[in-house]
Amino acid sequence: MPPDDLTEEKLSEKELKWGYWWVTHKAQIRRIFSVILGFVAGVLLLYGMYGFVDWFLLSGVQERSSIGLLTRNWTDFGFFRAATAPQDLQVGGTTVLAAGTKRYDLVTQLSNPNERWRAEFDYQFLGAGVATKVKSGHILPLETRLMHELGMESESRPAATLEILDLRWKRVNLHDVQPDYRSWAEARLDIDITDVEFVKPEPVDPLQVSRARFIATNDTAFSYYSVGFTVLLYSGSRMTGANKVTISDFRAGDRREVEASWFHTLPEITRVEVRPEINIFDERLYIPPGR
Repeated sequence: MPPDDLTEEKLSEKELKWGYWWVTHKAQIRRIFSVILGFVAGVLLLYGMYGFVDWFLLSGVQERSSIGLLTRNWTDFGFFRAATAPQDLQVGGTTVLAAGTKRYDLVTQLSNPNERWRAEFDYQFLGAGVATKVKSGHILPLETRLMHELGMESESRPAATLEILDLRWKRVNLHDVQPDYRSWAEARLDIDITDVEFVKPEPVDPLQVSRARFIATNDTAFSYYSVGFTVLLYSGSRMTGANKVTISDFRAGDRREVEASWFHTLPEITRVEVRPEINIFDERLYIPPGR
């Protein structure tokens, strides 16, 4: 027999042996694979069941609770608003000053303790039989000013208090008041008051007029269409007179002599106080450069 035929015969014998083994063991191999696959499927089923039980009854309960806490808004906006809200304006008692026959001046001190808030409001004086005309007012941050009703007519000395109506708080934008509010305000409120004097009426004058005089100098870099001054008279520590005077076209660097007058009898005056009043947030008060 040629060599090639011997090789083919040997290979055929091996194939026959492998085929015979496979035929005789095929069923056993299938059972082994079935057992292995069943075991794997069982393990996976048990693991899946454990996952469901764990999610619905064990760690999943805590996890869902934690997720709920994460999605809940814990910010206490009520506390935040309360912490950043402006403090109330501080209203003092009302001083009633005689201002002539059946006429009176009502004066009340009003303070704003807030640095980040200014206020606009309406106000009037109210009391028994007293209701003055409603007027508009304002107060700057950290300002203490006097609200007044001058020359009110009344048959008797009134008892009234200052009532703030329709209070409107305005937050100060720090970008508009660089480098800070105090410096920004001082640069616009630098009105120097000098040479303050009280001038009594002359006994021979037919019209007894008392006068308070002072020099107002605009030391700011800003010009104003108008600037108001509250002028207060004191006899010792007691306030005895109040007046309001306004000057117009008050330019940067201007030095102006100002006078306030009283046409009724006053006690001995020992001190005069002058308070400039400018709403530095009102753009309408500023005279544009070059005008």
